[in-house]
Amino acid sequence: MNTKNITDKVSYCGVNDRTSALFENIWDLPNGVTYNSYIVRGKKATAIIDGSDTDHASEFISHITDTLETSPDYLVINHIEPDHSGAIPMLKEKFPKLKIVGNAKTIEMLKGFYNIESDVIEIRDGDTIDLGDLHLRFILTPMVHWPETMFTYAEEEKILFTGDAFGCFGALNGAVIDKHMNTDIYLSEIYRYYACIIAKYGQSVEKAFSKIKNLPVDYICTTHGPVWHSKKEEIGDLYSRMAKWEGEKGVVVAYGSMYGNTAAMADRIASLLAGAGIKEIRVYDLSHTPQSQVLADIMRFKGLILLSPTYNSEIFPPVASLATAILARGVKKRIIGVAGSFSWGSQAVRKLRTLFQDKPVTLLESSPEMKQAIKSCPKDDITKLVSAMVSELESNL
Repeated sequence: MNTKNITDKVSYCGVNDRTSALFENIWDLPNGVTYNSYIVRGKKATAIIDGSDTDHASEFISHITDTLETSPDYLVINHIEPDHSGAIPMLKEKFPKLKIVGNAKTIEMLKGFYNIESDVIEIRDGDTIDLGDLHLRFILTPMVHWPETMFTYAEEEKILFTGDAFGCFGALNGAVIDKHMNTDIYLSEIYRYYACIIAKYGQSVEKAFSKIKNLPVDYICTTHGPVWHSKKEEIGDLYSRMAKWEGEKGVVVAYGSMYGNTAAMADRIASLLAGAGIKEIRVYDLSHTPQSQVLADIMRFKGLILLSPTYNSEIFPPVASLATAILARGVKKRIIGVAGSFSWGSQAVRKLRTLFQDKPVTLLESSPEMKQAIKSCPKDDITKLVSAMVSELESNL
């Protein structure tokens, strides 16, 4: 079995990146990442769908030449972010007659990034390219997650190439299609990828999905992660739920703590949540846990409790950073509680509450606060916060 073949006419030619520590130079990559590309072979012409980054250009091009006996005719750019387009100058040098296919915004960025203007074909929403016995149809999906993003549909093969949509972190470990692998690692990485990269653009994701809901699709070929086949409905449902900010019953307790006092408060809250029957609880020290992991679970679960000490009359910086990241992603439909501590002047709890007021979330009224050590915080105040969280979780099922 050739694990690179998706169908008789479509093959995988992407690359693994197991050496980059950070994606977009910000998000950690403990399991690596892929830059996926595909070869579509028609009787009359051949197309490459998406590319790779600059660092893996040679490997990417070798995958193409190992598969094709002739030069490809087209390069279709679903998404021109440099992790998928950095190899284009080398690709053009290797295949001088290659024509680049993209929409107007793609072509504008192609010139801006790489000063390429010739051998370019501009397409519009719904346009097709005839490869002989195969037709590629283009579906514009702006702001998933850049303004030029689009999907490409191989009509006869029922394959949808989706750019970053339906993607996830994680390098491929031999197999390409989900049915040939254990996908557990990728299913968990979907939350992290979506929360970090796509979450701000949920409405655009929903609009894009509405344009493909009636398409018969056998394979979803994304630019990051496995090709989805046996699990395509599950992945589609998961992305749809995330786009709508639908969450599971569970609570993220995220805190910052300088000397352990706020940490003790977080542990007490977690203990009370468990005692109230909440089984899915994630407790994170924001000074040590990668923000991507915390954002992933905030995307997954309905409940969030943020705890911060007052630091220079402000929110403790790691907590402030997370709060800013949550708001930047357009958080909604979350149940948010706030708690904290101070040594001589209370500010953090009030400022945290202000950040989430008038946002489309449920902000719990009780905000327990302790002065110096947890013994100064009435147990009833913490109990009220936990009881309110549990009540809201139950009513939001």
